[in-house]
Amino acid sequence: MKPLLMLLLTSAMLAAQAPAPAAAAAKSAPATKKILLTGIAGAVAGAVAGTRALSFSTIAPNDRGAHEIRAGIVYGAIGGVLSASVTSSFMPGEEPTVHNFFWDRWNTPLLAGMLTVHGLDYASTRYFRDRGKDEWLLTNGVVDNRAGFAATEIAAAASGVGLVYLFHRSGHHRLERVIAGVYIGVGVTSAVANYRYPASGHGLFGH
Repeated sequence: MKPLLMLLLTSAMLAAQAPAPAAAAAKSAPATKKILLTGIAGAVAGAVAGTRALSFSTIAPNDRGAHEIRAGIVYGAIGGVLSASVTSSFMPGEEPTVHNFFWDRWNTPLLAGMLTVHGLDYASTRYFRDRGKDEWLLTNGVVDNRAGFAATEIAAAASGVGLVYLFHRSGHHRLERVIAGVYIGVGVTSAVANYRYPASGHGLFGH
């Protein structure tokens, strides 16, 4: 899940570049508003699920609030991006499609890489949990429930792809590939850090 969270902020900043012409912007305003509203609704629903549906009873009282906030952010990000990207897929395109989103010489390997890093995240997180280390982003209960954790990783992977798809639909084709590449880099770095966790004490590459 860490790649998705780190990329959301980066994407929000990068998306501010290259404003559309006034006519095109006016024409797409209703669709943009609908995507934004469904994204917000999905984020709220996800945040509520992350803070209310999970059990935090086994976490020390002084750490419980921070865990609830982090879980809310994770599931809020997943819900928001998934809702926005699904809504976007039903919106009529305003511009000719420059390239196919899935079957493209660049996007196909990049999207496969994004899915792979979530597999690495699952395996590396399970690795340090099997060695008695605590999960920081969510809860130990989520990670220890293998089916539930796998479902969370699948949802996060779908959100990562949805994030890139939003750039594709908005015509930011160079950015969609840059974001996918950075997403993979962050994911690999996170997985390496997770595998080092039992020895490093959770510092990214510390000892």
